[in-house]
Amino acid sequence: MAPSVRSALARLNDTRSVTHGVVWTLLNAGLTLIEPRRLSTGGRLAYRAAMGALAAWTAWATMRTDMRDELTTGARAGYTAGTAGLLLAASDATEALDGRIHDAVVRAGARRPRAVMALEGAALAGVTWWWGRRTPAPAPVGATGEEDEPRQDVVDVPDDVRAIAERLLGASDGFGAAELRAQLAQAKAVLYEGPEPDGFWPGIGFEVPDELPFAVPGDANFPVVGVYRPLEGRAFEVYLTVLGGRLSTLSISEGRDWSDDEQVTWMEAGRGVHELPGWPDASELELLIETPHGLRPATG
Repeated sequence: MAPSVRSALARLNDTRSVTHGVVWTLLNAGLTLIEPRRLSTGGRLAYRAAMGALAAWTAWATMRTDMRDELTTGARAGYTAGTAGLLLAASDATEALDGRIHDAVVRAGARRPRAVMALEGAALAGVTWWWGRRTPAPAPVGATGEEDEPRQDVVDVPDDVRAIAERLLGASDGFGAAELRAQLAQAKAVLYEGPEPDGFWPGIGFEVPDELPFAVPGDANFPVVGVYRPLEGRAFEVYLTVLGGRLSTLSISEGRDWSDDEQVTWMEAGRGVHELPGWPDASELELLIETPHGLRPATG
């Protein structure tokens, strides 16, 4: 790769650079111009893919800039995939909230509500980037002349996490399940820290040895999910993400059977998966598999 291209990419992926700030702000504003409710099925899929890609790039660039010395490449990839997965899981709720904001702007008399929303979004994105840019970058390990104790991010896969992953992967022999089971057998786990450092965070990453075979499809959520109801009878889904043919993350998200109003009310109340007390027992999961007709019972 030519040096000029490398330097341009480095600036683009440096969250403190003006290049990143401009591009990131324009992408946020551009996506805000789109009215999701008017999209066709294919258009909505493309829109959600673009939103997921923007979230993944934002997470990757942020960790690359601010946590280069604290996280391994595998850990950053796990966080990135988890961020995109969580955003896609919440798409119905975020689009419903977007629709409410759009309608409120219309009621306020705006003739071009999406343009108003895009301008406000661009302003907010720009301020967010500028504020983050003013925050001093963390010093590299050893920059003070003293050796910092390294963070222990990589651990043995916890028994409850392994049991859940084995149950999900054991419910199908397709979708690269055999390769993923072989990866799980030799994987290590990467612990993620949520908003409460001592609390439970419903996401964990995997580091898989390079020499193991890739799974196909290489970038997808494994189609078998585990459903359970830990909070007020509400359904939550436990699912595995595959990135680059490797087992990437195990995560929990709100169930897809929630209505738009339930999702929006939940988000507006500041509630979320961080309230979960811990990983469920694998035996209590109802296994469902994605089909052309929606989720259907799976064996296992």
